[in-house]
Amino acid sequence: MQIKQYLKQIRMAIVLITMILIIGCGDEISPGTTPSTPSAVVKTAISVAEIVQQPAFYEAAGTVFSQMAATVSAKVMGEIRKVLVQEGDTVAAGEPLVVIDDSQLSAYLQQAKAALAAATQGTDAARAASESVRAASVLAEKTLHRYEDLLESESVSQQEFDEVMARYEQAIGGLSQAKAMHTASQKQVDQAKAGLLAAKSIYADTTVTAPYDGTVTGKLVDEGDLAAPGVPLIRLESSGLSEVHIVVPESYIRQVHVGDHLSVFIPSLLKSVFTGEIKIINSAADSSTRSFLVKVGLPEIPDIQAGMFAKVLVPIGETSMIQVPETAVKHHGQLSGVYIVDADSIAHFRLIRPGRMFGDHMEVLSGIQVGGRYVTKPDHTIVDGVKVEES
Repeated sequence: MQIKQYLKQIRMAIVLITMILIIGCGDEISPGTTPSTPSAVVKTAISVAEIVQQPAFYEAAGTVFSQMAATVSAKVMGEIRKVLVQEGDTVAAGEPLVVIDDSQLSAYLQQAKAALAAATQGTDAARAASESVRAASVLAEKTLHRYEDLLESESVSQQEFDEVMARYEQAIGGLSQAKAMHTASQKQVDQAKAGLLAAKSIYADTTVTAPYDGTVTGKLVDEGDLAAPGVPLIRLESSGLSEVHIVVPESYIRQVHVGDHLSVFIPSLLKSVFTGEIKIINSAADSSTRSFLVKVGLPEIPDIQAGMFAKVLVPIGETSMIQVPETAVKHHGQLSGVYIVDADSIAHFRLIRPGRMFGDHMEVLSGIQVGGRYVTKPDHTIVDGVKVEES
């Protein structure tokens, strides 16, 4: 009984509160229609969205390479005594990289020097003998002339004259033989000199040097390893100029030519854009990808390293697009938008899908229609719903 009386009292209290609220809200105000003071018209620059023509590009991913790269190999066989460089070292042309045991080649070099010394002595002896024989032949010739005169005056017998003639002929033969020996000894000297030069060259190959200024990118051997002709020792890349290798599909290969200048973007280098020049276009396509390797030379760029990722814009014609000045775009976090002006000159913020940048203009992929009006340089006075007037 008490419970029923308690519930009745609660119902009466609810009715009383409802009547009080109805009486207090006699002035009816509809939701969302709170009266406000109309804003003043804002004067601002207004533009009309139009279609513009811009070059179309194929964005090719590429890799940076040094224009010169080499794997330095040994020319002689021997145990590696010293490896003088490590990966990352910068070396100058002619700087020693690897030292190979030279004990055996040193012996060959000494033999070549000894052979040259012996050949030189031989040619000296042959020269002296030739001079002696030449002097004897001169004497024999003079004696022959005197005996010719004596024979005419019958002062000597024919036998005596014949003996003098025989000695003269012997002297002439000896002179010819001495000249031949001297010539042969001179050839031996030349051969010994060539042998010594070859020995010196081979001996010099025991110290492997850098062919050009560059950076060591690979140390392929250690001390104690066996070096042999053709065995790689050090990988080296040249310093200075680099190039980007890209792959261009066969559908676009006729759009590029050697000497063309392309924009190269290397993200790791502070998002800088460089101008590269096409140096080489492979004449044959890769049969599996139907694409061509293109090498784009770069200017000298500080801090660039082989292996860096690069993007290259390859022009492939023209394309139509809507562009707006970058100043017209307002960014809110990850979202971008512009203030569209409707037929009643009311500005409305509309999200857009931005595309590529072309100087100080941005491509708009969606969010604005051709012929649509938009605020060119919105400032703090431009808000959604404000009435605008073109200044």
